[in-house]
Amino acid sequence: MMFRPIRTVAPAESPVTLDEVKEHAPVDFDADDDLLTGMRDAAVAHLDGFRGVLGRAMVAQTWKLHSANWARDIRLPVPDVLSVDLTYLDEGGVEQSVAAEHISVLPVVTGTLVSLADAFTFPALQEDNPAPIAVQFTCGFGAAVDVPANLKLAVKALAATWYENRTAQPGEALPMGVSALIQPYRWMAV
Repeated sequence: MMFRPIRTVAPAESPVTLDEVKEHAPVDFDADDDLLTGMRDAAVAHLDGFRGVLGRAMVAQTWKLHSANWARDIRLPVPDVLSVDLTYLDEGGVEQSVAAEHISVLPVVTGTLVSLADAFTFPALQEDNPAPIAVQFTCGFGAAVDVPANLKLAVKALAATWYENRTAQPGEALPMGVSALIQPYRWMAV
């Protein structure tokens, strides 16, 4: 059994700066900097990550997925995986690492496939632990500079829209322009 991924390390930076949001809004004063920063961060949170509208990470971030049992193939539900580390708790409860040469990472239609080499024999696991195997992975386009321009524009446009219309209700559809900007990058596993 696989458990739902949890984010363990947030992105080190936002895809866009406060100054970029202010230029887009346009706002030429500092009194609303905290408000605009909050709206930018809310726009990023709404779009970004495994649970966001995009279904993928923009700026590199680390997630962890736990499993109850060994499997030769493990599907990660996101694209753009930059690195993978696989650890497990052995019979004595001591954390062990699977050597990199036993792990291969392949993008597939349903996300990313992490495969363990046939030469890797499955060690015994800690019996009283419901999820002794951990797959930690870093995913995203990389740094903020690596995020596609359309996604940066979508973050700025969404933050600016919320700034201009502060009575917007949760659950409202994305503005049409934002939807069009993110559509080519939206990830939906089939």
